[in-house]
Amino acid sequence: MRCRIGEFSKLGKVSVKTLRYYESEGLLVPAYTDPWNGYRYYLPEQLNELGLIREYRSAGFSISEIREIISDGDPKQHLDILRRNLEERISKIDSITERISNMSYNYEIKTLKPCTVAYMHGVIPSYADLTSFVFRFAELCQQSNPQLRCSEDYCFVTYTCPEYQEKDIELTYSQQVDEAGMETDEIKFKDLKETVAVCVKHYGRYDRLGEAYAFAIGIIQKEGYEISDSARECYIDGCWNKENEDEWLTEIQIPIRVN
Repeated sequence: MRCRIGEFSKLGKVSVKTLRYYESEGLLVPAYTDPWNGYRYYLPEQLNELGLIREYRSAGFSISEIREIISDGDPKQHLDILRRNLEERISKIDSITERISNMSYNYEIKTLKPCTVAYMHGVIPSYADLTSFVFRFAELCQQSNPQLRCSEDYCFVTYTCPEYQEKDIELTYSQQVDEAGMETDEIKFKDLKETVAVCVKHYGRYDRLGEAYAFAIGIIQKEGYEISDSARECYIDGCWNKENEDEWLTEIQIPIRVN
């Protein structure tokens, strides 16, 4: 049994114009076209194909996406891949939504007391290597100054490159000590003067620290302060004492001059 295009359109609940469009796009081609008069004929079983196309369209698929699915040898596998991609995208959307909901910061204007720090300058391949750099500092510091007492209350990183780096990151790690010790090629000491700083606490992963920096810079601009020195990333809690990333606590300290 073959159906003329008009009859097929009635059965499939779509217009003739739509059927012609699907044919031109290679989605649903008539089973037979009369070479003498050009009449198009469809088979009843093609109603299932038409129904699937309508389902794809109602699900938001574009014509090119439907064509790709139909031409695939295993449409179900193709759809499973699309589903996984959508689930990943939804997960990322949820993460972004959570970030927007939690992008609220408070700030303090603190007077950072003068202190002596041991420090080490160097380059790490990536931000994931920061912890190893800190452990290396502690090892070298212990080797050269075994009697040196380090304070766990105040340590920080400053980034010395003038722009953001994805790899080969230049930085200086500093940790407060009771007094200066013996310097080596890698371990140095210096006295930090008292300074006023805009301080913002950030809970969570380090790849979101940019939000805290943006907030702090916004405060500095709003209040008309002038940045007087490199920003310090002060690590209070992290992977060394907190398993949950949400509990990692970093304080951004940006030294300022108050006019």
